[in-house]
Amino acid sequence: MSEPLLTPREVAEWLKMSRVWVYKAAEKGLLPFHRVGEAIRFDPNEIRNYLKDRKDLKRNYPRPRNLKLEKKDAA
Repeated sequence: MSEPLLTPREVAEWLKMSRVWVYKAAEKGLLPFHRVGEAIRFDPNEIRNYLKDRKDLKRNYPRPRNLKLEKKDAA
């Protein structure tokens, strides 16, 4: 049996993010979602896949640059 779809509140609690972030991430296409009437719902397996993909991507991100130090060096 498949798991029930999750509400934005449940996804926010799971990811330890705000509900606003969940709605914005869904709107931007970052989080996969399904429309049920006017509501949006999330498939737990799709969220797990999203998290796995993000974990794999994190390893490939370049180290953040310190722009303040670069500006001082350029001056």
